[in-house]
Amino acid sequence: MKKPNIVIIKTDQQRYDTIAALGNQHMITPNLDKLCSQSVVFTSAFCCGATCVSSRAAFYTGLYPHNTGVYGFNNWSHIRTWLHDFKDAGYHLSAVGKVHHQPMNEYMAFDERIYAENFPEYQDYDDFSNYLKAEGQANPNYELVKDGKWLDKCCSSPYPLVEKYFVDNYVGRMATNWIDSYSKDKPFFLHIGFVGPHDPFAPPQRFVDMYKDVDVPDPIVSGDEFETKPPQYKRFMEQCINEQNMTKSPTYGVYNCRIDDKTPEQIKQMRRHYYARVTAIDEQIGFIMDSLKSKGLLENTIVVFTSDHGENLGDHRMMYKWLMTEQSTKVPMMVRLPLAARAAVDDGLFTQMDIGPTLLEFAGIDIPCYLDGKSNLKRITDGDSSQIPDKVYCEDNYLTMVRAKDKKMVYYSSQPYGEYYDLENDPDEFYNLYDCPDHAKDITGMKLALLDWVTSSSYLGSALDVGLGGKPKRHWPQYSPDDPYILSGMPRLDRTRIK
Repeated sequence: MKKPNIVIIKTDQQRYDTIAALGNQHMITPNLDKLCSQSVVFTSAFCCGATCVSSRAAFYTGLYPHNTGVYGFNNWSHIRTWLHDFKDAGYHLSAVGKVHHQPMNEYMAFDERIYAENFPEYQDYDDFSNYLKAEGQANPNYELVKDGKWLDKCCSSPYPLVEKYFVDNYVGRMATNWIDSYSKDKPFFLHIGFVGPHDPFAPPQRFVDMYKDVDVPDPIVSGDEFETKPPQYKRFMEQCINEQNMTKSPTYGVYNCRIDDKTPEQIKQMRRHYYARVTAIDEQIGFIMDSLKSKGLLENTIVVFTSDHGENLGDHRMMYKWLMTEQSTKVPMMVRLPLAARAAVDDGLFTQMDIGPTLLEFAGIDIPCYLDGKSNLKRITDGDSSQIPDKVYCEDNYLTMVRAKDKKMVYYSSQPYGEYYDLENDPDEFYNLYDCPDHAKDITGMKLALLDWVTSSSYLGSALDVGLGGKPKRHWPQYSPDDPYILSGMPRLDRTRIK
């Protein structure tokens, strides 16, 4: 049987509510809408790390951050990934655009790379940066802040160079060129990493104009929500006000943006620029899908579209990510099967940790037993609801989110406070009920679920053998379930002979 090609299209910092076909009518996303109509779409999908690198490391290693130690800009290119299993099975692997592994210039499991990362002035190996230099173009990020009014504009402005030099146009162009020219007699795995809609919120003017008269939603805010939430929320907002904190390197970062002194129209304008970046990417996705179709590849290619995490975008009076809001942790997620064999909307919980095992099973490749995720193949191909998890998890340093269908807890390690939300009655997460006696039983239950999850993953998983690959996942002894000190695989002890 011919193995399927795999194309993963991943954006950076894209909120879940940024696709028109899923009910978000302020969005202009014709190509993502079309992809939705041909895919299994997950409306409750969550990332496993609340920042770029931790999320991407978890996605491709198949291991939660507590098993890799990757919570920020930590090295992880030395860790075996499930990409290596595709490579061992005869796949040709290529990455175009942002992967964001550390060190960034490593190839990891890929046979070839075209680099385009966040900050082109930092890396001489960055192909997009070198392209701009060869064309005699200035660094666009520096151009954005020249007038000294960048933070006053909520970190949003039209792209300062002509459109062909826009980074996501470059990524889309390189991806379609790669597809058009692929001629190897082996299946391929293609990662396409767009840099947007991650800040700076600076799309080309043409896309800004598309949102000129669009009534974009106001931020979701409550005047007193900080009073019941952990101090990190207020601290997160205040760091933008204090000029001694996080106002340097890079000066165009959106986490520098103070929004408490901005007018509603200024914030809406910022949101329009963010949405316009999504629309600019949407156009490139259309070109990519057209290339796959014209090459006759869609009949044997799985296309996955998702993002690494979300963006608060003014909700809860915050920018950026890090804290475990729905805006930070919930992501767009869809899987298009070959020939668009099944299209459906799946409202059950979904974790990105399950992507690797699912794709491996679809390709007929053995799933490494040390991976933290599980295959959802039957769920995607047949709508098998038995593969829907009861809870999903996300980590960021000392914060761990436990997300059930209608409730959510955020555990703050070694801290006296935490977060708990009744999502059925409070979908916007305004009212933190962590200290409410009426919910103590539910909170205790979620803490116990967290305890079982983290200990099972850490001990039964591969924490001690990370980077080695091929090690079997530990499991509770099959032959002596009542005695963990008797090694699995030993003959069952005949207790009738013990005196």
